[in-house]
Amino acid sequence: MAYSSQMARFLPTPHGRLLTALCPLPSALCLLLTTLCLLPPSVSALGPHEVLLLANRKSPRSMEIARDYAAMRHIPEENLVALDLPSNPALEMSPAEFNAKIWNPACQIVRERGLDDHILAWVYSVDFPLRITATPALSIQGITFLKGKMPQKEQVERGTYASPIFAGPETPRISGFPAQSLDVQNTWLGKDMPIPSMMLGYIGPNGNTREEIMACLKTGVQSDRTRPEGTILILTNSDIRTLCRAWEFEPAIRELNTKEITAVMAPIPPTNKEAPLPLSGVMAGAAELPEIAKGQFRFLPGAIAEHLTSFGAAFDSNGQTKISEWIRAGATASAGTVTEPMSIWMKFPHARVFSHQVAGCTMLESLIQSIRCPLQILLMGDPLANPWAPRSTMSIQGLQEAGLSENTTVTAKIESRNGDVFNRFMFLLDGKTLQALGKSPVATLDPATMTSGRHKLRVVAYRTGSVRSQIFVESTFSIVPQTP
Repeated sequence: MAYSSQMARFLPTPHGRLLTALCPLPSALCLLLTTLCLLPPSVSALGPHEVLLLANRKSPRSMEIARDYAAMRHIPEENLVALDLPSNPALEMSPAEFNAKIWNPACQIVRERGLDDHILAWVYSVDFPLRITATPALSIQGITFLKGKMPQKEQVERGTYASPIFAGPETPRISGFPAQSLDVQNTWLGKDMPIPSMMLGYIGPNGNTREEIMACLKTGVQSDRTRPEGTILILTNSDIRTLCRAWEFEPAIRELNTKEITAVMAPIPPTNKEAPLPLSGVMAGAAELPEIAKGQFRFLPGAIAEHLTSFGAAFDSNGQTKISEWIRAGATASAGTVTEPMSIWMKFPHARVFSHQVAGCTMLESLIQSIRCPLQILLMGDPLANPWAPRSTMSIQGLQEAGLSENTTVTAKIESRNGDVFNRFMFLLDGKTLQALGKSPVATLDPATMTSGRHKLRVVAYRTGSVRSQIFVESTFSIVPQTP
């Protein structure tokens, strides 16, 4: 896919993502009694309401981790989908099994719940297969990206498949494109938009424990809006795993330095165990990195750490350092291939991945924009971690605790910081679109159109720019039958 033919797609646009029309709500004569339970205003690029969280129904730990993560990240309960897979699934499955057991049922549930107008990414809990049997093999995230379709053999084998959301560059002679949030890319691509995904963790041989995975996810939440001042470290050596993407390093470091981010290249890892260098990112190229287990890396919350090697996410292979070692050491996310990829840089994160983070993208958005051929890669960690998210906040006005007996107008009020401008608003009622994305920060709640019981109103505001960071706030209220 030539850059010249794609340039227009990456130009920033002031227009918000188009959503479908107002979803009809069930009708009932009732009175609105409001019990506000406001979530703290949160900021992200990819929003929690845009994530489909998949869990394995027959695995208690898969369900538990998914529920815990949903609570940590305020993912609407309607976005949690439980699928029927074996309680202890095999490490791999066929393309037909993926479509029958994961893709088709998940898509059906999305349609039935009325979520298909705003889901942009999938997140897998633990206890899912990791590899798709084919020649050559794909990762589960690779086939998800392609919406269950199989690519041509050569596209995978040689890494010639070109992701439509790869931000480049492909050579040191040109610059990459600006970072973008997934909703902006969805505006350009429409029905051709792929489905990026990420896995919360892997529990099994050579993997992580439940406690390690939860620690990683909690660290991801802690990283939001912190703007870490640690060093981004790119390790260099004469290994082909480093040399194949060495051309990326200096331009990426220059780009980070212009943004006042400390990024350096070094031939060896830090060695001072008493006062290890605080790191906000590591990129390496080596089959074995024993320094990870020796405690020579100190990661700040939100750090990406990965090494280009053949079997980083092939957990059924005992050779080579696994990406789980980075998670155990404190990284918030890592990436590795599930099968032999050869030393082809297109199959691994580009060094600009850190620039996407600094621009305000979430972990998943940063990683997926940096991989040209993401068909054999497994991304693991907290997909919504966002250390460089803006610090603006929002509140809902007009919804009173005393309860309301008639139509109620609610208004989103922005408290902007650092000159942020928010010009699009979306209102969600119980996870479905109440008022589609538009310029108005005002919506009306009609008690007569809602059933008795508890409901949730979420208001999302989108910042202008190519990375449309979101502010959202949610309130819980109740509808009770009208007294005769």
